[in-house]
Amino acid sequence: MAYLADNGVKHSSIKCYLSAIRHLQISAGLSDPFANASFPRLDYVLKGIKRSQSAKVNTRSRLPITPTILSKIRANWPPLLSSNDSMLWAAFTLGFFGFLRAGEFTVPSDTSFDPHSHLTPLDIAVDNHEAPTLIRVRIKQSKTDPFRQGVHIFLGRTDNQLCPVAAMLSYLTSRGTSPGPLFKFDDGSPLTRARLVDHLREALSRAGIDQSCYSGHSFRIGAATTAAARGVEDSLIKTLGRWESSAYQLYIRTPRAQLAAITRTLSSSQ
Repeated sequence: MAYLADNGVKHSSIKCYLSAIRHLQISAGLSDPFANASFPRLDYVLKGIKRSQSAKVNTRSRLPITPTILSKIRANWPPLLSSNDSMLWAAFTLGFFGFLRAGEFTVPSDTSFDPHSHLTPLDIAVDNHEAPTLIRVRIKQSKTDPFRQGVHIFLGRTDNQLCPVAAMLSYLTSRGTSPGPLFKFDDGSPLTRARLVDHLREALSRAGIDQSCYSGHSFRIGAATTAAARGVEDSLIKTLGRWESSAYQLYIRTPRAQLAAITRTLSSSQ
């Protein structure tokens, strides 16, 4: 069973194998192995395989946030952002350019903020207070950091509309450095993952984009997809996204036009 799971056999296929084994045993005149029997370990294995297969399906269904989409979102906000919009724009750009998981820059719920786990203003640093060219962000914990060793990510100034440095510094000017979550609304409530997704989808709808297939993870997916499309080396994408394996390849969405172009390439290979 472990061999089947490790080699990517689907949950439905394993159930077919088990049914076949059951049929052969009954046909041989032996007792039904599943009659009045309980196999808790087998149940756990099947549930685990089903969960992993489901996760892959869900990952594929989420669309990437790209620079083009970010530009459309920004173009449909007022020229002078409100304090809440400024906060959301800083969060959006940080999530994208930082290759971040939604849980790395949001708070699980309104009452679960923990300064030892979640981002605060003190986790943001600049290289030069007079003319900053980059910001350093300390991520205290993440999915692949169970021992909470933390990691620093660095974002550079772009000098265009999609600039995470300018967005963050503009937001911090109004937010200040008071204790609490880095991203919070005017009423003091933190930016939770649920509210991030709600506001992202609202911004997408305002920009005329179907928001149904976007989630908080779309920023990370979009960063990996964009980096691959721009020719960034695989090893560097893994470093930027802090992936420990080639799992990042699951997030890269190859445009259909690019896939179709392969047909022309193959037809002219002679």
